[in-house]
Amino acid sequence: MLMKSIYQFFNSRPVIHFLFWILFVLMGSFIFSYQQNFPYQFFLLNFLVHLPLFMLFTYGVIYFVVPRFLLKQKYWHFFVILILSTSIAALLRAIVSRYVYFALFIPEILYPNEWINVDIFFINVFWMIGPTIVFAMFKYYRDWLNSQALANESERKQLVSELQVLKAQLNPHFLFNTFNNLYVLALQKSDKTPEVISKISDLFHYVLYECNSEEISVEKEIKLISDYIQLEQLRYSDRLSISFKKEIDNPECLIPPMMLYTFVENCFKHGCSNDLGSPWIKLLIRVKGSRFEFEASNSIPNATSTSDEIVEGVGLSNIKRRLKLIYPKDHVLEINRKANEFHIRLEISKDCNQRLAANA
Repeated sequence: MLMKSIYQFFNSRPVIHFLFWILFVLMGSFIFSYQQNFPYQFFLLNFLVHLPLFMLFTYGVIYFVVPRFLLKQKYWHFFVILILSTSIAALLRAIVSRYVYFALFIPEILYPNEWINVDIFFINVFWMIGPTIVFAMFKYYRDWLNSQALANESERKQLVSELQVLKAQLNPHFLFNTFNNLYVLALQKSDKTPEVISKISDLFHYVLYECNSEEISVEKEIKLISDYIQLEQLRYSDRLSISFKKEIDNPECLIPPMMLYTFVENCFKHGCSNDLGSPWIKLLIRVKGSRFEFEASNSIPNATSTSDEIVEGVGLSNIKRRLKLIYPKDHVLEINRKANEFHIRLEISKDCNQRLAANA
C-alpha cells in the first residue's frame, strides 16, 4: 500500500512537471558552469530568473500552438507561429538577462560588451526551444502510454464480455444434450433412468456453481468428465470401450470450466452415437510443469468415414473461440480426421497456475 501511494504521488502530473523543471535548471546550470568555467551558483541563479519565461514558452507551445495548429494539420500556420514565438522568447530572454539577472546579481564590471547579437540570439533560441522539445517528447510518450493502457483495458473488458457470452451459449448447449440423453432413456422406459437423473443432478450442480468461476482446477474438470462418461456408459453398456489416462503432477492446475468436457462430448455425439458396432474413445490429460496437454480420439463409423470434411458444432466452435480469447498465443489446437478415427490434440504452454484475470 505504501509503495502504491508513493508511485501514485510521483506519477501525478504536478509532481512530474515540478521534477522536470528542477532537473532542467540543475542540468542547464551545470552545463553552462562547466563550459564557461565559472561558479555554479551564478548560472543556477540565471536559470531560476529565466525559469518563468521557459515555462511560459513551453506550455504555450505544447498546450496551445501544437493542439490548435499542428494536430489540426495546419502546418504552415504552426511553423510561422512557432518561429515568431521562439524569436520573441529569445529576445525576451535577452531583456530579462539584462534588466533582472545582471541588474540584481552581477557587478557592472562583468557586464558584456553587447547584450544582443546574432550569436546571442541563436543561443537564446536554442535554450528556449530545447526544453520545449524534451518536454514534448516526455508528454506525448506518456500520453501514448496512457492511451495504450486505456486501449488494453477496453480490449480486456471486451474479451471478458465476449467470454461471458460464450459461457452463456455453452451452458444451454450442455443442458440440451443432457436432456436429450434423458429423453432417449425415458422413451426406452429404461430401469437406468433414476440413476441417470442422479448423475444429471451432479452435472447441473457443476454447471450452476463451478462454471461461474473464470478458471477451475483440472481435478474438478476431470470429475465432470468422469461423471459424464459414467452417464454415457449407461446408454452404451459393454458395447463402448473407453480409455481415460491421467498423467498429472499438479491437480490444482487452472483451466477454463467445461473446456475439456466439450471435446469429450463430441466424441460421443459425433462418433459413438452413430456407430452401431463397437465404438471406442481414448482420452489423455497430461500436466507437467507449465505445460498442459489433452488428447481425445474416437472411432468413426465406416458409413461416415469416406469424407474428410470436419463439421464443427456449436460446442466445438465455441471452445475454439474461447481458446483464442484466453490463450491467443499460448495454445495449439489440432483437429484431424483419419480413416476411422477423429483426433483432437490441445496443448497450452502458459503457466496454468496463473489467473486468467492477471493475464487479461
